[in-house]
Amino acid sequence: MVHDYDIIILGAGTTAFAGARIAAMAGKKVAMIEKSHIGGTCVNWGCIPSKTLIHKAEMYNAARKGMQWGLNLQAGAPDCGTLMPLKKAAVEAIRMTLYQHELDVSTGITLIRGRGRFVSPKEIRVEQRLYRAPQILIATGGRPRSVALPGLDTVNHINSYSAMRLACFPESITILGGGVIALEMGQMFARFGSRVTILERGPRLLAEFDERLTEQFKQMLQRDGVEIFCDIEAKRVEKVGDKTCLYARINGAEVAFVAERLMLAIGTEPATKGIGLEEIGVATNAAGFITVDNQLRSSIPGIWAAGDVTGAPMVAPNGAREAQIAVRNMLDPRGNHTIDYRFSPMAVFVDPEFATVGLTHEQAKAQGYRAVTTYLQLDRVPKAHVMGELLGGVLLTAEQGSGRILGVQMLCPRAADIIHEATLAVRFGLTVVDLITTVHVYPSISDGLRQAALLNATTQGLV
Repeated sequence: MVHDYDIIILGAGTTAFAGARIAAMAGKKVAMIEKSHIGGTCVNWGCIPSKTLIHKAEMYNAARKGMQWGLNLQAGAPDCGTLMPLKKAAVEAIRMTLYQHELDVSTGITLIRGRGRFVSPKEIRVEQRLYRAPQILIATGGRPRSVALPGLDTVNHINSYSAMRLACFPESITILGGGVIALEMGQMFARFGSRVTILERGPRLLAEFDERLTEQFKQMLQRDGVEIFCDIEAKRVEKVGDKTCLYARINGAEVAFVAERLMLAIGTEPATKGIGLEEIGVATNAAGFITVDNQLRSSIPGIWAAGDVTGAPMVAPNGAREAQIAVRNMLDPRGNHTIDYRFSPMAVFVDPEFATVGLTHEQAKAQGYRAVTTYLQLDRVPKAHVMGELLGGVLLTAEQGSGRILGVQMLCPRAADIIHEATLAVRFGLTVVDLITTVHVYPSISDGLRQAALLNATTQGLV
């Protein structure tokens, strides 16, 4: 039996739903195909569960700090019997109120359970059923990348997905990787009492951020008891009793790292295995991500892709925006809708938070700008003294002469919220003088952005 639809979407996560909404509102008959939980990575295994635990870790750490401020609190091991149900409740609440509710009230979206596989550019098979549509959006997302490491299959290692299923926190954990997931999870584990070691292949942590910020955050992690090693080469893994031993080469010598758990946090690969891309000839890059143009069209007419399955930037809001653009182009082939990633902010949910938007100094110069970048240490911001955390800072890059803001990077409390002011500044071409002359709440961490603009304007002689 053949079931016809106007649009079929593989996946039922943030990206997929964003595209489905646009299509359904346009009166199109939409099928979403998903073999796992609706809500995708962000809701079920990524943003929501991890940030729930990260936020609770912040609270737990604040409670411990409270003892030195005269709050008679007793530090101890977290009660996982209480904590883990809170994580589960947060996941289920968002899954039901945002995603299941939308399915319940929408008359234009059908959820089909199972694994979908292309049998032609217009047809997808789910078990014995065939579904057909003239336009198909691939929004299957990504999954944690693994690595060919001798002995890995002999040990019980985890990744960012399986870490969210742990019943409690390990006594010790070795994390292979020094990017966003490694830092977020590593700090969380450390604050819940785990002995954490982070091993990074490159010369430093979080290479996409300025070294002045990452080096300060490295100090913060070490203050939390985290051991950090960079420029390492992982060689092999073996089980030693009830522990896992990772052997790595550092400065020419082999070093053994023994812990209760080994976690791989080495990036994301596209979740396209088994969906039939090869059979219908959809082009992918060397890493397996689907190749799309600036309108989100794949190499096959009528097949589109959005979200993590297309590669960086792999964050849920970008995926949602891409899906909206893809579906709008499906509905109006002459619309030529595109996305501009220059205005997409990104945050790292550690404590304090990293956030960035726009161009770095090097990127601005490479694009032909005469760029002026200034750095404001967080201890210049009064609210930092109120909060008792002076490490951190704000970098602001502006065009020389005009003062137009090109990019901002921050390491400070609530940077993920504050960065949106910078995002609007970059998107709408505001200048450092515009920020200076905008009244900011005092005392506030966001006033640091105004001060960074003032420093930049002063350096350029604009004030």
